[in-house]
Amino acid sequence: MKKIIISLAIIVAVIGTASSCKKYLDGAYKNPNLPTSAPPEQVLLSCIANMHYGMAFDARQLGFYTQNFASVVGLNQWERQGYLLTGGSGNQGSDVYRMHYWNMGFNIIDMIDSSKLTGKFDYTAAAFSLNAWSWLVTADCYGEMPVKQAFEKGRLSFDYDNQDVAYNLALSYCDSAQKYWALAAAMPTSTLAVGDQYFFGGNQGRWVKFVNGLRARLYSRWGNKAGFLTNRVDSVIKYVDLAMSSTTDDAFVRFNINFPLSNSRNFFGPTRNNVGGFRVGAFPVNILNGTVFDPTNTFVDPRANYMFRPSPDGIHRGILCNQQADNGTTPTDRRVPSFWGTVAQTAAPTGGIDTGARTFFKNDAPFPIMTYSELQFLKAEMLFRKGLNTAAKMSYENGINGHFDMLNTHFTGYLQTVGANSPAVGTHVPIPATSRTAFLANANFNPPANALSLRHIMCEKYIACYGWGFGETWVDLRKYDYDTANIYKSYVILPLISLFPDNAGKQAQRIRPRYDSEYLWNIPALQSVGGFAMDYHTKKTWFAQP
Repeated sequence: MKKIIISLAIIVAVIGTASSCKKYLDGAYKNPNLPTSAPPEQVLLSCIANMHYGMAFDARQLGFYTQNFASVVGLNQWERQGYLLTGGSGNQGSDVYRMHYWNMGFNIIDMIDSSKLTGKFDYTAAAFSLNAWSWLVTADCYGEMPVKQAFEKGRLSFDYDNQDVAYNLALSYCDSAQKYWALAAAMPTSTLAVGDQYFFGGNQGRWVKFVNGLRARLYSRWGNKAGFLTNRVDSVIKYVDLAMSSTTDDAFVRFNINFPLSNSRNFFGPTRNNVGGFRVGAFPVNILNGTVFDPTNTFVDPRANYMFRPSPDGIHRGILCNQQADNGTTPTDRRVPSFWGTVAQTAAPTGGIDTGARTFFKNDAPFPIMTYSELQFLKAEMLFRKGLNTAAKMSYENGINGHFDMLNTHFTGYLQTVGANSPAVGTHVPIPATSRTAFLANANFNPPANALSLRHIMCEKYIACYGWGFGETWVDLRKYDYDTANIYKSYVILPLISLFPDNAGKQAQRIRPRYDSEYLWNIPALQSVGGFAMDYHTKKTWFAQP
């Protein structure tokens, strides 16, 4: 069956090489015997898969910007707040761009058109929902981008629009999604579960909550603008309350571990072997051991042992940004394990065995897209900014409990225990309720309302988004201007000598658009926004500016 997807890159690239000429002619002189659309059930399956594909691929770069990850295999330009601008398979950091304009793009438009014609309003609603999500996460990464002209057929160039244009379009798609979810609720029968089997399983109520969560995220993007506390902050709170009510509503892309193709599994699992040279960064470990709140703290968050393996000596460590410290000179008992439980190895275990992996790094671990916990921290942030500390603390604790619940319910971690009654290797052991209670009773992690700070809220949100919410975490870092003095203490701001040379001493603020698309075929439009400047990736995005 002919694919009906179009991207900004391919619209023009087809005329550039001989191998692409046939594709161009096929598009201009279509075979009347070929289908021109696909069933919405099939299209939705593909779009949901690509939510994971785009975000997980780019996590290899965003995860260095956010210091979720550190590299042990040499200097990394992304770890230095830099970039890599090459074509072909080297289009690093631009898979979200490809996901939005190519993998989803016209597929979503076709799903909207075909489902309207057939009266499958549930698929129309799902398409608008995914469209809103895709515009949001893509604008978050790239800033200015083609919006108004993006899907005009026949164009050979595409003007760039400001970031808020994409956000406002995403809000309009949320409105459309809400309208069609209401129509879908009145349908006598639904086939949504067929195309939605790896996301919400056809549960329309959870889709509606997802859309409300998108609204909350979107309205929060005005957080640095004048009048936000009087005009939009209450909208963020309102839509958080209409979104996920517990971890049972969390949005995950799930995987069929029995499917024969290995690339249908979790991108971070050992079967895919994509993060062998990565280790947990020092910053998240310092949040979990509490030293970002109190340098003298000795109580370790019980989630640390659930999410990551400690070094062989039993101490949790992370690798400092740009240090590659886990090398042959590091004593073996202090080396930081890989995400698959190996020490001093950068390749996956033989056969992709994942018994040594925890949480997000197992072959079948679901990939979160939006969670109750994340949104509760967003609400806590908004309430705190309004000066409502008591209410903020309630949402803060909801966020913490939601993350504990998410880990216990949806993921597999292994608590290190000693003694004759220790569980066998591979046995799932939830975080004990007593450990959670002790954590919530620790004032360093959970202070009284009058001592609650943005550092507490944003650092705990960082942990709740670890392993999946790379884009949302980077939004937070940028909107608070990488504030390491007051909020992100122990996040490493590299000295000038260590930063990527093109940065001119500045932190990364955006990803450059996809090389094979914009830097080859949309040059005048990209030049109009300064996209060829050496430090373009350090230009602040709209949401990060006053």
